[in-house]
Amino acid sequence: MTQDLPPCPAVSHQVVGGVARQVLSVLSSELRLIYPDMPARALVRYLDEMQAALTQPNPNNITVLLGAMRRAGIRDADIADFYIPVVARRLGEAWVTDEMQFTQVIVGMSNLHAMLRTLDSSWCTPERAPFGTMGEICIIVPSGVQHSLGASILAGQMRRAGYDVHLGSDLKLDEIAQFVSSPATMGVMLSASLWERLDFLSLVVKKVREGNPWAPVLVGGNVLERGCDLCTVIGADYATNDWQTALSYCAQRVET
Repeated sequence: MTQDLPPCPAVSHQVVGGVARQVLSVLSSELRLIYPDMPARALVRYLDEMQAALTQPNPNNITVLLGAMRRAGIRDADIADFYIPVVARRLGEAWVTDEMQFTQVIVGMSNLHAMLRTLDSSWCTPERAPFGTMGEICIIVPSGVQHSLGASILAGQMRRAGYDVHLGSDLKLDEIAQFVSSPATMGVMLSASLWERLDFLSLVVKKVREGNPWAPVLVGGNVLERGCDLCTVIGADYATNDWQTALSYCAQRVET
């Protein structure tokens, strides 16, 4: 029996496509601020090159592509923060709109994971505050959910900022309470996709509360594109895709 939840609108292909174009625009704008001396066309063209290379089952493509981007002066941290997420988004959209076969998408996502593991450790190494001094955060990717790439990137970004991040990938429901139970945990983040059932997400939040009733529960991911009051629907405390905003919310909760 499923729990009765407030309605959320259905997800359309137009929504997915529109958001992907918006992400591409943001990517171009932010990268131009970081690399003002590099032509915008040169920055963006690597998206097409990554998608073409990583949808082919040839592991050498990753090495060749990374070498080319590094020689162009693009940092590994920016490959993780900007390029990999946008290519992942484009792969998902191509599958939804039947522009790419599912096997190609699977190969592409697998290669994106491999590329992330190939990056220099600088992309997830603290830049300013020593590791763990900013606080302890848990990120949950429930068992069976096929979007751990975004959670891995999020974990790396927060570790770079000095947080002690515990990433629980493929967590079973009965493992969640124990995973988040540390009194030092200042926030629990749930990574969720557009296609996940809201009653399932509500159950995940309930399991978090059982293990840690004092830490705020934050939800992020493209599930936010559903256009409803997600916190009310699933029982989370806060919903955002801006990790810095999320951490500010956690810090405020700790202080009160």
